[in-house]
Amino acid sequence: MFTHQQGRKGGRIREPNQSVCRILHPGKGAVSVQLVIIMKSAWESQNLQEGGVDGGGNPGGDSDVPGEGGSHSSSSCCCHGCGTFCKIFLKYTIGRSLQLTFYILDIATDVGVAYTDYIKGDIIFASITLGLVFAPGLLFALFAFTQVLMSHTGILACIKAPLWLIGFPFLPLWPIFRDLHQIYHGVMALFPANRKYHLAFLNKPSRAYLLKFLEAFVEAAPQILLRLYKITLRKQEMPFSKLGPLEIVQVSFSLVTLANKLISTQQKTITTQQIINGDIDNSERFRLPCLVQLLGFLWWSTFLVARFEVMAIFAGSLKWWIFVVIGVHVVLVFLFQTLGLQKHGLQRIFIYLFSAFVFIFAYIQFNMQARIKVTVWLSYTVYSILVLLENSVMLVVWYFAQEVATANYPEEDQLAFASHRQLLIYIHYGVFSFSMLMLVLTFWCAPNFRQNKVEEDEEEMKAIRVS
Repeated sequence: MFTHQQGRKGGRIREPNQSVCRILHPGKGAVSVQLVIIMKSAWESQNLQEGGVDGGGNPGGDSDVPGEGGSHSSSSCCCHGCGTFCKIFLKYTIGRSLQLTFYILDIATDVGVAYTDYIKGDIIFASITLGLVFAPGLLFALFAFTQVLMSHTGILACIKAPLWLIGFPFLPLWPIFRDLHQIYHGVMALFPANRKYHLAFLNKPSRAYLLKFLEAFVEAAPQILLRLYKITLRKQEMPFSKLGPLEIVQVSFSLVTLANKLISTQQKTITTQQIINGDIDNSERFRLPCLVQLLGFLWWSTFLVARFEVMAIFAGSLKWWIFVVIGVHVVLVFLFQTLGLQKHGLQRIFIYLFSAFVFIFAYIQFNMQARIKVTVWLSYTVYSILVLLENSVMLVVWYFAQEVATANYPEEDQLAFASHRQLLIYIHYGVFSFSMLMLVLTFWCAPNFRQNKVEEDEEEMKAIRVS
């Protein structure tokens, strides 16, 4: 535990910011859960102007562009050969434009698929698909509603709190305006005259990050499962044999959204953990190298493909049993997280339930002050093994259930159905194996902060002895 930390550059003494102090004092909240930190940091943006969280949620000063008054990245930058102009252009202009494009296309394809279902008479699927588009905004509005009631009293709370609930249908537009605002300041920051002024706007914290976080797990993930489930219903004997172009595009954009959010959340997790360990200063920002981000994207995208494939074909064949599997999964994860804890606030219980829901699809290291300290890669490995076992059980049950269901078909059809089932099994294990290879490469290529810090400390000690 520290209250002051010696800066490695210039010998300055730096004060840890408030958000880091909340992380570093577990006595203030029993168990520190990173999801709570993400929500609080996104909500309390006015307290994070100095060394807080930027639009992407990364700790840092006003700028991460060298020579513009901000701290240097703690990881190796992908653009060492580029100047300041190039870095600003790639990150704030191209990067933000791509984020905005994917976000708009993700929502647009969801609405398009819902409209197509409505035209075809599938009112239930159309309603669920459209409802999921507004689900992140509703959850965000409920979170904002409770925060206003807890932080304000009297007439102010009575006025502000209902506004969040009334305006939740418009919240999906918020990240769009936020990204347009960022793109404008990114373009203006390309000119040296007012660069520092515009970079300050670019790195301002925003609660729109929390909305994007919820959009990935509450909207994109269920949309993928719902659409794949509907596809399997067209011909249950040969799942995924009939695909529509719009459905492929919708699932692809939702998959990219979910995988990208997993990578960005992993960056924040690593940053938080390194600050707790004292490996980096709390004013430094962390960014995974481009190669590691690419490997991580391939890891999560293929992992999610294998996961959603099994869940969809299992749901298509055994219908409501998928809810039993999901329910057992959520209950077990929830009990594991809360076992042994003495205090359970209502807000914390909802956080644990939400994290248990996230673990259905992917693993995120929420608990930064875990009771059992293990290597990071071990947690992902254990989770992957458990998911593989769960997928295998669902595949076996689905295979034999389909074998029984197609027993009365002609022999030629039975052979075709059996061949298709075997192909889906081969695809699952092939894609899952590739994702595990990407997992190994991701952690193998990731920078070793502990080793780098030890080497830096040894060099500093040698310099002190010489002097």
